[in-house]
Amino acid sequence: MKPSKRQAVVVGAGVGGLSAAARLAHAGFDVHLFEKTGGPGGRCNQMKVDGFTWDLGPTIVLMPEVFEETFTALGRRMEDYLTLRRCDPNYRIHYRDGSVITFTSELCAMGRELERVEPGSFQRYLAFLAQGRIQYRTGLDHLVGRNFSGVSDYFVPSVLKRVLEVRAHRRMYSDVGRFFKDERLRAAMTFQSMYLGVSPYAAPGVFALLPFTELGVGVWFTEGGLYAIPLALEKVAREEGVKLHYGRPVKRILTEGKRTTGVLLEDGERVAADVVVCNADLPYAYEKLLDPGVTRLKRKESLRYTSSGYMLYLGMRRRYDEFLHHNVYFGRDYKGSFDDIFERFRVPEDPSFYLNAPAHTDPRLAPPGKDALYILVPVPHQHEGLDWKVEGPRVRAKVFQRLAELGHTELERDIEVERVVTPDDWASSFNLAKGSAFGLAQNFFQIGPFRPSNQDPRVRNLFFVGASTQPGTGLPTVMISARLAVERILAWTGVDKNAVREPGGTGRGSLEEAA
Repeated sequence: MKPSKRQAVVVGAGVGGLSAAARLAHAGFDVHLFEKTGGPGGRCNQMKVDGFTWDLGPTIVLMPEVFEETFTALGRRMEDYLTLRRCDPNYRIHYRDGSVITFTSELCAMGRELERVEPGSFQRYLAFLAQGRIQYRTGLDHLVGRNFSGVSDYFVPSVLKRVLEVRAHRRMYSDVGRFFKDERLRAAMTFQSMYLGVSPYAAPGVFALLPFTELGVGVWFTEGGLYAIPLALEKVAREEGVKLHYGRPVKRILTEGKRTTGVLLEDGERVAADVVVCNADLPYAYEKLLDPGVTRLKRKESLRYTSSGYMLYLGMRRRYDEFLHHNVYFGRDYKGSFDDIFERFRVPEDPSFYLNAPAHTDPRLAPPGKDALYILVPVPHQHEGLDWKVEGPRVRAKVFQRLAELGHTELERDIEVERVVTPDDWASSFNLAKGSAFGLAQNFFQIGPFRPSNQDPRVRNLFFVGASTQPGTGLPTVMISARLAVERILAWTGVDKNAVREPGGTGRGSLEEAA
């Protein structure tokens, strides 16, 4: 008699959940994935209206090697599932003093731009890139890309040496400031911390790897928009035998003693499992899906959350050739705006924002002769005193006023389709605590072993993937979280992670001893 296959349930079809489901199926598990919405993607989703297409959340692909590793681990070639196109120039930044800087990965062109703004800065820029490369490789290979069993595992000489190498003990803004004197360049080389929803004045210095990643490795875009990523992962998951159940929300993760026995669906069905992987945002999972008498989120009251976003998705009657694919607009008070968002929990008086015009790279994302614009304004997460029925129209007006001042006087009148997403929508649609668009913050005491673990400390066959668990937020990091969680599962079940089946194989085993 053949032993039965291991049973795994994955809760949520975000990028992390899909990646974990495919990896588990590839390792021989019988995997069922349950998702409350009608399709894959989570925050990496897509909106289509009247021929216009917008990515709902992420719009930039960084660290393409991480995406490639996922497909390689599953016995596939990424290029058979995704087509990446490089965006160059990377983006154009508009400052309140009227100056404009175009950022590019082309070294000579970038040198000319830097010398125009701050004579003598190009040599320091090369040193900045050299440091960024160390932070990128060391961080990815030895810190972000590995599991830590706890604080004691982190504070050993070999790891501490690398923490110091990547300057994680420094603050990003002050550390980057060593290379540039002009405040415009300091802002341009630090705002990338907002890709993670964290202030550069609070972010560890290691996050300077983000501007290095853009400038040294490149800014990329997937044909069809970033929603192509979850669609590709969904295709691989199906090929691996994952059973995908859309429109089937999970009500509870069931526990018995110190183990999970499966999940209870909203419709009352119970699904048994040897292992449960939760891709619902971790704070929500602990509050709504788990029995607090069995397990709980440590330091819940002291946890810090990322910023949120006020979003405008605009279908335009004409094409705006003056925009690049990626455009950044800084408000007057760079530091003050971060203090407003993260400390005072109010919308900055003169907000910075990001404008994305994806049809300039992939014309299929808008009807011929038209444009699909995406505008993201970083704002505080939900907080007492912030009413988005009031704040939303104010923020919208400030965005269009700023664009009109820059010569786009007809833009508001050219709108054919408009959709809006506020922090309240992030909270209700994606079960994100406080409407925090990026999950738990990544300050020094919420990274590495200080971040909630991807394996529950009490329910040992319950695992987490996604932005709010280890190693952190951002698409590539979430894909790494899936790898790390599955590595823990395979180690816990005693499965040799190298003894996985080939695509289309059978891969069998028993979980009785491990459970």
